[in-house]
Amino acid sequence: MEQDVRFLRPEEPARFNPERLERLCDEIGEIRAEHEVASALQTINAHLQDIRRIHPVQDGSDLAGPARHLAAASDRIGMATLARVARDVLACVATGDVVALASTHARLVRVGERSIHAIWDLEDVSG
Repeated sequence: MEQDVRFLRPEEPARFNPERLERLCDEIGEIRAEHEVASALQTINAHLQDIRRIHPVQDGSDLAGPARHLAAASDRIGMATLARVARDVLACVATGDVVALASTHARLVRVGERSIHAIWDLEDVSG
């Protein structure tokens, strides 16, 4: 009996909240906001690197710290989807559901990469 194998290639857009970035500019000024975004992107990238190295099934509890920091940095600059998925990872760590954790871990890495590229593309457009 021959079976078809399907490969899923999940794609979802990285959602960015421009109002959050505008509010940040209003709160601390445009120059400081640019530095804040750059700093947050470095933080996000560093935590994504950590998250990529953690095996979600074997070392799932090690994801809590980087995911928490990633969510906070993402919220700060309006990366709404990334922040939400990082919180989903935290929820899976808390419940101990390793199947859901493996899935949300993979999703977090995908969304993280797309989100960073979306910000870089936005900066390229804005100059």
